[in-house]
Amino acid sequence: MKNTKNDLLLQAKIYRFMTLLFVLLGGLIFLILYLNNIEGRLLEAMKEPQTILFILIPFAPAFVLSLITKSKEKKYLAFKEPPAETDKKS
Repeated sequence: MKNTKNDLLLQAKIYRFMTLLFVLLGGLIFLILYLNNIEGRLLEAMKEPQTILFILIPFAPAFVLSLITKSKEKKYLAFKEPPAETDKKS
């Protein structure tokens, strides 16, 4: 894709949608891992290092996509359109 202002905006919106999708999927994966492994014994489970992984890993793709989205939105806001060419014939 070209890096025009509209393309950057479209990319940012697509990445934002994908981020939300991955957050929802991460929540679902976390819920499955929680119910299968922790089962309500959260204080005991916090002593195990794998519990931190159960919390962080499902949301890692959403975090990365969020960073990409932020980058695209910054580029969109800082985008300067090239000056319009005028046809001056001397």
